[in-house]
Amino acid sequence: MQREAIAVAIGSAINAVLGVAFWAFSARFVAPDELGVMTAVLSVITAVGSVIAAGVGDAYTAILPAVGRDRPAVFRRGLRLTTVLSTVAGIVSGLVVITSLSEVRGDYAVAAVVVVGIIAWSAYGLQSATLIAIGRANWTPPSNIAHGVAKIVVLPVLCATIAWQSVPLAVVIASAGMVVVLRPSIRRLIDTGDGLPTSGTISAGQAMVEFHRVVSRTTALSGLNLGVLALTPFLVTLFAGPEDGARFALVFAIVSTLDFIGASMAVSLAVHASAEPASAGAMAKRLMARAGVVTVLGSVGAAAVVPTALHVLNPAYDRGTTLAVVVVLCAGSIIRLPYLMWAALRQSERRLRAPLVLSGATAILLFAMMPACCAALGAVGAAWVVLAHQAVLTAGAGIVFGRRYFGESARGREALSRGSSRKKEKR
Repeated sequence: MQREAIAVAIGSAINAVLGVAFWAFSARFVAPDELGVMTAVLSVITAVGSVIAAGVGDAYTAILPAVGRDRPAVFRRGLRLTTVLSTVAGIVSGLVVITSLSEVRGDYAVAAVVVVGIIAWSAYGLQSATLIAIGRANWTPPSNIAHGVAKIVVLPVLCATIAWQSVPLAVVIASAGMVVVLRPSIRRLIDTGDGLPTSGTISAGQAMVEFHRVVSRTTALSGLNLGVLALTPFLVTLFAGPEDGARFALVFAIVSTLDFIGASMAVSLAVHASAEPASAGAMAKRLMARAGVVTVLGSVGAAAVVPTALHVLNPAYDRGTTLAVVVVLCAGSIIRLPYLMWAALRQSERRLRAPLVLSGATAILLFAMMPACCAALGAVGAAWVVLAHQAVLTAGAGIVFGRRYFGESARGREALSRGSSRKKEKR
């Protein structure tokens, strides 16, 4: 578990560096009013694609380690489900974008980019979850390097040639390329079972039933949590305009690389806690401590570097406003860590009702606050909304955990007391 967590952390760090470089190129080569529209389109692609990938991917992490020789059947079922969901969701999302966003209203070419993008992004995200689920987390660093470099190479080429939706197209092309390269190897590894457990703790029939149950719940959970957050750049552009949308999206993308560290370690925790429930609590403490240190250090670095860097790349991004957005979003990333670990433990136990209720309530809060806060404070207002969302999530998780912990302690004391009373009666 420790080696896999280190591999995930290394992959996350590499992804962070390359992600920052990609967004630096975007800020340099694309004007804010154009970039705001592009990031709005991209946020819809990543929001919907990430929800689908997380829903099926989390089911993989819960089921694949426990299913043994029937692993290929579960894997293929997940691929088929991902393809169907991403295609249908892509068509709906594309139509929503070109009807709600005035800058691309009626542009069916943009809708096509959204459809293809969601299919590619969901496949790429599912691929990363699959690697972790089959104990190949050490493959993620080279995969992240290739994906990040591909985006950086493709972006300037697109800006210099077609100069249309360059940012989302670069991400889509890089994601599709990684799927084409890696999927055959992953499929072969699962089919042969090389280095994977041959005996399972659940039968094939149980695995399929549990797989669909987990997919339905985790897709809803991801949509209300991950999907809502990933959609915020689109909402900022919609309610505050493209320039504020561009500023928020640039900072949000950079800070999200810090979120990815905690999220990746949470996925690793869910996998190993499912197989070793007795040591789940100790695993969670260790991983949260590591993720916390990295996230805090990354937040300090982001606050020191990002405002000046964006201003140098494009003077339209003033330092003061950008710093405010960075600080508030980084605070949200730090506050979110306990919730991520708690949700991972609940996932390993296949008890998702409480995270689902919390995510639904906070999603409503975010959508209710976003229009007014964006209209009043622009990108800074949107950042405060995200912070409030994260704080309520973690507070809710703390309340649920506390009630469960103290409830179990009280029941344990009561049982001990009854046992002592019986002994006295026998005497």
